[in-house]
Amino acid sequence: MLRESALATIRSLVQGLAPGEEIDDETPLIERHVIDSLSLLRLVTELEEEFHITIRDTEIRPTHFATIRAIRDFVARKAGL
Repeated sequence: MLRESALATIRSLVQGLAPGEEIDDETPLIERHVIDSLSLLRLVTELEEEFHITIRDTEIRPTHFATIRAIRDFVARKAGL
C-alpha cells in the first residue's frame, strides 16, 4: 500500500515538472525529454523533502529516473518502503 501511495506522489511530482505532457508510469522520462538536468535536480529536492531521504550525487543515475516506476522503486529502497 505504501508503494502505491508513493507511486501516486511521484506521479504528481513528475507531472508538475511537465504540465500538459501525457505520461504514464512507464513513459521513458529522460529519453522523451520530460525531465532534463534542471528539472531532475528539482525532482531530487522534492523527493528528498517528500520522503525524508537523502539522495547523493552518485545516486542520480539515468536508471533510477528512467520512468515513474523506476523512481518509485529507487525511493522505496531509500525510504525502506
